[in-house]
Amino acid sequence: MDLFMMNCELLATCSALGYLEADIYHKESDCLESVKDLIRYLRHEDDTRDIRQQLGAGQILQNDLLPIIIQHTQDKPLFDACIRLMVNLTQPALLCFGKVPDDPAFRHHFLQVTSYLQAYKEAFADEKVFTVLSETLYNLLQLDWEQRAEEDNLLIERILLLVRNVLHVPADPYEEKNVDDDASIHDKLLWAIHMSGLDDLLKFLACAQSEQQWSFHILEIISLMFRDQTPEVLVNAGQMRSAQEKQKDMQELELLRQKELAEKHSRTLLRGARGSQPFATHGPPMTV
Repeated sequence: MDLFMMNCELLATCSALGYLEADIYHKESDCLESVKDLIRYLRHEDDTRDIRQQLGAGQILQNDLLPIIIQHTQDKPLFDACIRLMVNLTQPALLCFGKVPDDPAFRHHFLQVTSYLQAYKEAFADEKVFTVLSETLYNLLQLDWEQRAEEDNLLIERILLLVRNVLHVPADPYEEKNVDDDASIHDKLLWAIHMSGLDDLLKFLACAQSEQQWSFHILEIISLMFRDQTPEVLVNAGQMRSAQEKQKDMQELELLRQKELAEKHSRTLLRGARGSQPFATHGPPMTV
């Protein structure tokens, strides 16, 4: 009975977030309080991780939280609360359960949570999501240390944790049977990170002396970005790219050379034609 009541309360809280209509997210007046309520519910979930399972089944992250941060970025309290909630929802299943459960019933819950994480990872493979995260992080990093409030540093850390959590999600071998080297969800995620410019910010954080407190987070993120790659594959990929770029450069140079030769030949012909014409062809001689 208590669990049923919790389900009803959870459903009411989720309904109070807002709704998506024709790609426009309309937030309700109690949207912020509802996000905070969901954070509180997660603090009191049971050993089966019932709350995150219900939120995963309801696709709250895909249908509500991501549209909110994309379309309502300027609502800072709401944006911060959504990031905080998503950091919790995307934390690895191993952190939720402590280990891979031996008990069959708990192993089922573990696998269910993992499947919701895989759905979240797919939803994050969107350039619009990472553009928002990248721009927010960029604006925060523009502040000098003395200008940054505690909440600014918290938001920086949560964005980095969110990126780490999403990259940490394991691939689903049944859903990602690649045909003809199709891009995996992880590849699409990395592409979205690259297109948003977030990779440049990560490189800055890795190198800047003043941002050393984020070094461990950056190390985790970079490690997870290459989690499924071996050094041999990376080296070969680099060589392949170099060969392709070299071939492209050679082709462009050859085209330019052919164009220059053609223009030179055309100029030679034109000069020859002009030089072979007698003066009489310009008209009869003038008489005085």
